[in-house]
Amino acid sequence: MKLWIVGFSITAALLTASCGGKVDEMRQVAENVKELSKAGENMEKANQANEAKREERRKRGDTLAMPYQELQKYLPESVSGYTAQEPSGSTMNMTGMSYSTTSRRYTKSAADGAEESVEVTIIDYNASSELYTGMTAFWGTNFSMEDQNGYQRSFDAGVKDVAGWEHYDKQNKSSDITTALGGRFILTVKVTAQPNNDLAKSIVKSMKLSELAAK
Repeated sequence: MKLWIVGFSITAALLTASCGGKVDEMRQVAENVKELSKAGENMEKANQANEAKREERRKRGDTLAMPYQELQKYLPESVSGYTAQEPSGSTMNMTGMSYSTTSRRYTKSAADGAEESVEVTIIDYNASSELYTGMTAFWGTNFSMEDQNGYQRSFDAGVKDVAGWEHYDKQNKSSDITTALGGRFILTVKVTAQPNNDLAKSIVKSMKLSELAAK
């Protein structure tokens, strides 16, 4: 992956040069090559670390997804100002695959009577590493993008072995944070009727991220 990114960037630089690009533009391209190379190295290191953790789990016989009843213990008991609903969940095991998920909604009524909600979901990909890697490959690379509709960018929860992604929809005023924990779990927090991602971030940071990432 890293080599592909660097190769693509160098090709772009050469094309710019052949078209008579200015020196300062070439310098910027060179800087972009360095940043992309660094991102590729970070992705490679993260994948290696996740694979090492998976191997540790395999050695101690931890090869299946956690039962959803256990996952539910990591959901927030409450969210300030919201009423917690009953959690839901399911676990699926079959040859070569194990998958578990749980979620919980928290709701309140706005001044106009509309429902506002928080939804927290945890998925255990312990025996589905390809799905996990495919979803999280670019997280933690300091990527960001913004336009008139909203923004999305990497999110740092400040916790070891946790990489995140945040998205905000300016039109619908909806917020969501997704975090990858320890090469195994995906945690998503979605919140409606928000001016920014602050509430979603605070909910994520209030959860037992370190404990999940260490499993």
